[in-house]
Amino acid sequence: MDFRETGVKTSGTAVYPVHAQQTSGLLTRCEPLLAADKFKRLFLKGIPLRFRNNDVITDIEITEQLNWAMNEAELMIGSTLLREAFMHKVPFDYPLYKAYIHIMAEKGPIISLESLAIVSADNNNIFSIPPTWVECTNFSKRLINVIPLLAAYGVNQVGGAVGNAGIAFLTVMDGLNWVPAYWQINYTAGLSNTEGQVPVAVNELIGTIAAINILSMIAATFIFNSQSQSQDGISQSSSGPGPNVYVRRIEELEKKRDTLKKQLRSVFSNRYLVGSF
Repeated sequence: MDFRETGVKTSGTAVYPVHAQQTSGLLTRCEPLLAADKFKRLFLKGIPLRFRNNDVITDIEITEQLNWAMNEAELMIGSTLLREAFMHKVPFDYPLYKAYIHIMAEKGPIISLESLAIVSADNNNIFSIPPTWVECTNFSKRLINVIPLLAAYGVNQVGGAVGNAGIAFLTVMDGLNWVPAYWQINYTAGLSNTEGQVPVAVNELIGTIAAINILSMIAATFIFNSQSQSQDGISQSSSGPGPNVYVRRIEELEKKRDTLKKQLRSVFSNRYLVGSF
């Protein structure tokens, strides 16, 4: 049985909020990606976007900054923001194999698993794990487990290009501790079940990163700390913060960015306690 023949394997709950089966709908949890007009309204209100030399920060440039911020946010939280398809191989590790085939995907959280199989170096499908055996409770943490302790264990048909050779292959593995590139997983990952949408907190992180970059660029144009004028014995002078005009705001945004990063990483990754017990 191949996952592609019977449909994908999903957890049956929302990616965010994690494990939510049904929500009231009274609170917006996910929304479309942050656009330039909404970004200006929420993050740049009162900020002049025209420079002294008449250069203007356009919506196109703001969109480019948001795109860069999205990529930076992905690196920060270590998760894929939008739904993407991935395929990669992970090694056979005997202790993990005995722990119900404990497999950690590179990307996450996992939205759906299309296939989990033993694929040889010449791309022959030796053995496909039946989807009924796959435990998907921990997809939000990128974790895949296989639990074949079901009534279907004796009646499920396993697929593979080599037929029953897969059973012999598994038996041989029982005598080995580690084999590189053994399991092949095909899956989709992202932070929302709905295409084109992300959690509200992710949009907030994207906007915060983009605002820091734009405010830093604008602040660099304030090159004078003081100005003075005099005419016919009358003089007037004024002073300002110069390039430090937005320092306080940038510092606040940096603290907010770091807090959001830690909170999002804690939601979509495993936490381990290390110490003496």
